[in-house]
Amino acid sequence: MRNERTELHHLVYAIRDPETGPQEFRHSLKKIGEYLALEVLQNCPKKEVEVRTLTNAPASHVICDDKPILVTIMRAGLPLLYGVQKIFPDSETGFLGTMRDEETLKPHTTYIALPELKNKPVIIVDTMLATGGSILEAIKIIEERGPSQITVICAIAAQPGLERIKAHNPSIQVYAAATDPILNEKGYIVPGLGDAGDRSYGQKQ
Repeated sequence: MRNERTELHHLVYAIRDPETGPQEFRHSLKKIGEYLALEVLQNCPKKEVEVRTLTNAPASHVICDDKPILVTIMRAGLPLLYGVQKIFPDSETGFLGTMRDEETLKPHTTYIALPELKNKPVIIVDTMLATGGSILEAIKIIEERGPSQITVICAIAAQPGLERIKAHNPSIQVYAAATDPILNEKGYIVPGLGDAGDRSYGQKQ
């Protein structure tokens, strides 16, 4: 875990660096997603299963009790999602189209495509947890569908956003590669890294 966290520091440095181009930026986010998903995997509820191999001998293994459903917020969450999918390759995946109003800083969801979530563990994947508005909107949409557990994976989280999620539901665990202390007047994380969607795919009009 210590070596993985050291590698995470290098990857966070890369996504913070303004000189990092889109390809390296997306690649770094993907690797961050892999490392954080491994942490989730290590902490998931376990069960012991037995398989009979081709030698006709039994082998026992401890695996996650249930495959999580992955849910990402487009478009900034996609590179991080690709890394999480490497660790949970057989998981179903849902998508939310949520935009933040830059005047009010409130989220507005216009697109929902989710698999069945009832009694299933869900991992929400989004690159940034700033004010917490978009992820909290996702949490409420998912909670209405009765999941057994909700976990959040993000590359960088701001302390105000973390506190907002905890106040809403203390059972939700957030895995982040870095935690930043404050938000600026526009609701951006400081020091942060800028607009993750624009840095991944180009500026939107």
